[in-house]
This record gives sequence, C-alpha cells and structure tokens, in this order.
Amino acid sequence: MNTEEKYHLADMLREIDDDILEQEKDLSQEKNIPQETITELMIANLKQKKKKIT
Repeated sequence: MNTEEKYHLADMLREIDDDILEQEKDLSQEKNIPQETITELMIANLKQKKKKIT
C-alpha cells in the first residue's frame, strides 16, 4: 500500500495525547455519579420496560 499523502508524526502524536487527555476527563465524570442515582435510573428503566410489555 502506497500513500501519496505525507503525515507529520509530531502532529499526530500531539493529537493522540490530546485525545487521551479528553478521554480521561470523560472517565472522571462518570466516576462522580453516585451509585444510588445509577440504581434509581436502572429501576425506573426496568419499570418502564415492564409497563410496555404488559
């Protein structure tokens, strides 16, 4: 496979580093959700599904 386009390795590595930092921010936000809230949302979702079935 031959490509005509040239890529700047330094730019690509910088973009990868930026992506990694952004992903870390997203993961930290997920961890801040209290388990009680997650459980309540799951129960509400199950109740809604049960109503649709019956």
